[in-house]
Amino acid sequence: MAVSSKSGNTKLVADALQRELSYAGVRFATFIDLDDADAESAQSEGVKGAENVEGAEGDEAVENGQSANAAASTIATQASEADVVFVGFWCDKGSCSPAVQYFLQGLVGKRVFLFGTCGFGESDEYFAQILERVRAYLPVDAQYIGGAMCQGKMGMGVKRRYEGMLEKDPENAQARMLIDNWNKAQIHPSEDDVSRIAAAAKEALEGIAE
Repeated sequence: MAVSSKSGNTKLVADALQRELSYAGVRFATFIDLDDADAESAQSEGVKGAENVEGAEGDEAVENGQSANAAASTIATQASEADVVFVGFWCDKGSCSPAVQYFLQGLVGKRVFLFGTCGFGESDEYFAQILERVRAYLPVDAQYIGGAMCQGKMGMGVKRRYEGMLEKDPENAQARMLIDNWNKAQIHPSEDDVSRIAAAAKEALEGIAE
């Protein structure tokens, strides 16, 4: 299982999903935190530093790039050993974060189940659109076996931004809608959310076992 969780929502779902599937007999080989292992950007920064800095600082930049490359290699090896890779993500501009994009692109020939969280959660159609965008990062020979999403709570900073919009324009219907959605999101991910995602994962696993 590999997870990127900006605010903790997706990590909460991932932990619960791992427990649920473990009870059902699924054995997880490893848990990869993609927020700690954004090897692509780290490697890129290391290479840039080596190109632009001379001397000891340049050597350090090269070492950083090599460390990132080693991390990427380790992650790729861990993923290659799994029969199915479960990838959790948070919704970033209607898709997934660059760290998840990069990881997905390396899942050559793997079976993949996607799960994620986002701030808006009253539309299954919206969830389906996000999953379609995210699965597009998979290699052509990867097998997408299914996916599921749920709503996740948002931070106070988001609510204050919406309230600021309403203060500037008390008649702003969009701001009122956003605040209402923020309030509804505070109970998510819920136990029902996790149960639904776990059920989708179990169904996907049963599908490949037939």
